[in-house]
Parts: sequence; C-alpha cells; structure tokens
Amino acid sequence: MVSFRVRFLPEDRSTVVDGPIDLFLAAAQSDIWTEQPCGARAACGKCRVQVTTGEVPVTAADQRLLTDAERADGWRLGCQLTLDGDATVTVPPQTRNTATKSFGDDARFGDGIQRTFRARKTPPTTAEYGVAIDIGSTSLAAALVDLADGRVCGTTSRVNPQVRYGADVISRIHFAQEHADGNAQLHDSVIEAIGQMIAELTAQRGVAAESVGAVVCAGNATMTHAAVGADIGPLGQAPYEGSFTHEVERSAASFGWPTHPAAEALFLPMVGHHIGGDTVGAILACGLDRADAWQLLIDLGTNTEVVLGSARGLFATSTAAGPAFEGANIEHGMRAAPGAIDRVRVLANGRLVVGTVANQPARGICGSGLIDAVAELHRAGVIAASGYLRSRDECAAAGLAERICERVIEAPCGSGALRRVRFDGDVMLSAQDVRQLQLVKGSIAAGIDLVLRHAGVRAGELSAIHIAGTFGSFVRKESVQAIGLVPAIDPERVHFVGNAAGVGARMVLVDARYRERARRIAEECAYLELAGHPDYQDAFVAAIPLGERA
Repeated sequence: MVSFRVRFLPEDRSTVVDGPIDLFLAAAQSDIWTEQPCGARAACGKCRVQVTTGEVPVTAADQRLLTDAERADGWRLGCQLTLDGDATVTVPPQTRNTATKSFGDDARFGDGIQRTFRARKTPPTTAEYGVAIDIGSTSLAAALVDLADGRVCGTTSRVNPQVRYGADVISRIHFAQEHADGNAQLHDSVIEAIGQMIAELTAQRGVAAESVGAVVCAGNATMTHAAVGADIGPLGQAPYEGSFTHEVERSAASFGWPTHPAAEALFLPMVGHHIGGDTVGAILACGLDRADAWQLLIDLGTNTEVVLGSARGLFATSTAAGPAFEGANIEHGMRAAPGAIDRVRVLANGRLVVGTVANQPARGICGSGLIDAVAELHRAGVIAASGYLRSRDECAAAGLAERICERVIEAPCGSGALRRVRFDGDVMLSAQDVRQLQLVKGSIAAGIDLVLRHAGVRAGELSAIHIAGTFGSFVRKESVQAIGLVPAIDPERVHFVGNAAGVGARMVLVDARYRERARRIAEECAYLELAGHPDYQDAFVAAIPLGERA
C-alpha cells in the first residue's frame, strides 16, 4: 500500500490515507460524510464531487451521467471514485448531510427521576452522563444527557456510514447476504461512528470519557441487529424474522466506545420482528400508550411505521414507502441540503414561488418540496386528482392563470413527449415524479386505513396525529393532508414531533419507569401484516388519487 494525502474543501481538511481507497472512506477520516442515495449503484448521479488536483480516471458511470464539460472540470461520481494518489476534492453541500436532530425538552422529568442506571463510583466522577442514540438508516444522532436531571448537554449527528453499502435497509441486507464479511462491515461502521460521536460530545462539554455511565440506542430492526453484531440476512427473506426482539444490554466497552469501563449499552426492544426500537421510543415519546383517546403516529421515511394507540391498546404496521422522500427516483430529487427546494406556493395570480434550504440557488427538490409542489399544483388545477399532469393547452383551456400555464413544458421522448413543470433554474417536476409520489402516499395511506379498520376506529375519532422523523419536521400539514397522505382531521390536531425515537431513547436513559413502559409497549403492541392482507390491494388503489381523505 502507498500512503498519500487527500485534502477536502471547503473545510480545508487533510488526511493521510493508505490507498487505493474509496472517496467515502477517505472523507470519513476527515469527519466529512458523503451521500450515496442510490447505494453506490451509479444510478442517480447525485453524489458528485469535484477533483481539483490529482489524477483520477473517468469511469463508465461518469461518462453516462456527467456532461463532457463537467468531466473536464473535474467532476466525478463520489460513489465510484477511488483515490490512489494525492488529491484535492471539493464536496458540495448537496452531497452531504449535516442535519441535527432534537432530543426533546426537559418537561418530561418534572416530577422527579428514578434512575435507570446506577451511579458509577470507580473511578470517581464529579458528574455522570449518559448518551442517547438514534440509529437511523440514513443518519445517526446522539445527545449527551446529565443523568441527575435529564438535561441535554449537547447533541451531534452525521450520516450513517452504512449508506456506503446501500441507501436503504433492503440494500444493506442484500450486501450482508452477498458478502462473507458483510455483517461485520455493517456492524463495524456504525459502531465506530457511534464511538466517534460519544467522543465528540464529551469533548464539546469538556468532560472525561469515564463520566459516561450508560448509552441507550433506538433503531429499527435492521439497524439494531447490525449494531449488536447479529446477522441481518434473515430480515430480508421469509419469514422475515431476526434473531431477537427483546431489549439487549451489553457492555459499552465491548464496542470499544469511550465511556466508563463499566458503562452499559442498552438497545430498546422491538415489536415482533417488524417494528423496531425506534418506533417503541416514538410511541413512548408521544405517550400513545397512555392516551385517553385514539391517536395516530406516522414515522415518515423510506420504511414508514404507522401506530394507532391509546390506553385501550396499540396497533402497528409498516409500509414500504421507498426512498422518494430522500430524493431518490425523482428526476431532480435530492436530500434536504442547501439549494434543495423545500417549499412551493402557487399564488392566486398563477405565480409560482419556491423556497430553498439555506436560501441557496435551486439545485434540486427534496421530499418536503415534492409534497408541497404536488399539493399546490393539484390545488391550482395543473395536476388532476388522478395525478395526470395537464398540458399547457389543457391548463389554458381550463382557465388557469397564464403565469402557471407557462410553467408547463414538453420535450420529445421516444415516440411521445415528457411533460414537466419548470421551477427555478433547471429544476423541474415531471409527470413521472408525480406518479412516484402517488405510489408512496398510496402505500402509506393504505397502511393507515387498514390499521384504523382493524381496530374499528374512524379517522374522525382521532384526537391527534403525530408525524415523526427528521423528514416529518419539514413538511407542511396542509400539504400532507391535501394530497391524502394524512387523514383530513382538524389540522390543529396534527403535530410534528421530529426525532421522537431519540426522545424515547433519552427518556429510557434517564428514568427506569420509562424503561419499563418501553418493555410493555414492545410486548403489548399488536402488529398488522400488510403483505398478503386481503384488503391491502384495494386500499392501495383507492389511496392513489390525490385529495383529502376523511
């Protein structure tokens, strides 16, 4: 192996690596986390980076997805880039993810605390802390928590390094099945990243590693299995069952984490083999298990979990929504990075107005922008309830304002034409993008409908709808209801609860009563299997059209 230096811009960080080495790993050594939305299959072209110094060959994927001018200017697909000599690489904002997740407020501990973990006396410490971890498929988040009062002292987040092996859990399961050391690679990457976050948090606070007495992790079934070192392969084949569902407790030292030598690591229990500890944490955070009236929890993501709950019972299901919310399978889709269109409005005069993340020039459209765009264009009459994107002439014939009609364009495509709506710059929304969103929302809406039917509850009876997940923090309730993704109850009863899984992990970390509630939730929540459900296909088809669902 040959050692060489890689410099990353705009941070101007340099690292010495042994090559040849994938760009992702070299960037990770400099604490820079790059995205690979399509799982390094060179299918989307959204992971591009610019090599300003150094010799790097042009791959077949670069030839296919980048223009001649882009290649000549040093642009390459990051997921295909292997470095074998000194280089300077610029990683643009849209190729990385740095969103921070919240771990909730301090009001939950106002009635005192019954410690979950005993105080550590050897070596003696003046303060003791714990770390709550949300192990998301796309990103990891961690909070340093004072165990005496439950206060959050610091947070950090980063892209889950497992994205190198696939953008979603199915891709990672396939990776584990196809590589002899696949499980080990998935385990090592996430465990190392968690250790780095713990070290970062203690450094920020200026406390010794020995002050960390416990770590509590919440993740879906695949992420939990990978983190504890279990085989994830069985989760991807019938009967889709892992090796455990119970709470798992290990020594933090066994993972090599920088904590007290006797610190414990706890992984939240799961509902069967299908609903993970992240959902258990979210149920706990939202209080569904103790609600007087029925409430609905929707954790939006590539795999969307739906939970109906009250003090009378808990019912849950999981829907395969796909990665459209993350920008995959969308022509100009991208994650919520600077330059992503995240807000869309169509004014009464037909003017189309967009907002972007960090108010940067539009580079693409993220999940919240996609939902906004379809909802607004449907309201304006450009998109029919069926999802049909009307032509410019059809919009004009329907009496729509000239400004919005002019946004509809057509380009030759084979024997027909590809219809799009033009936003800012070169960013557009295609008819295929609308259909992709309909399929996603149809899957989720069908899951909601069947859970409600199973419990004998009508949508109008819901006292609250909680929308969880990082993505869920950025969508507008008006838009998710307008396209029929969320039942059309009073918008005042629709709440965005953000990183509810992380909040639940923090609650269990601090108070033993919450740990016991998490156990009971996992044991008592009933799971509704959608695969093979006799009514699923009809529910899915009925949910495809756009519009509010009562």
